Amino acid sequence: MVDITNYFDFENNLEKEVKIIRKIAQEIWQHITSFVESHPYMNYFDLEDGHQIVIYTKDEISCKEKLEATGQLIKVESKHKNPRSKIFDKYFEYQLLVDSWKCVES
Repeated sequence: MVDITNYFDFENNLEKEVKIIRKIAQEIWQHITSFVESHPYMNYFDLEDGHQIVIYTKDEISCKEKLEATGQLIKVESKHKNPRSKIFDKYFEYQLLVDSWKCVES
């Protein structure tokens, strides 16, 4: 298992089991989201380097402070965000399917 601290660690760890320790975001940015039947709860996670990712969990997170989330990194893809754009580039984000989580004391 790999400890992830910033967004640039994601590409090399795609589809691997990773651990991230951070706080649930207070400010939610715009993201691509996906429906994952096995992980119906969605939260936003702020990373140390200023990036934010979407995480999916099997049950609702109750942590008020830091959270240790362990799971598999996935890549969610979509077409360009602007529907009026004539460019049809794919857009993607890294996200986390959380298999287990626990609250961490600060």
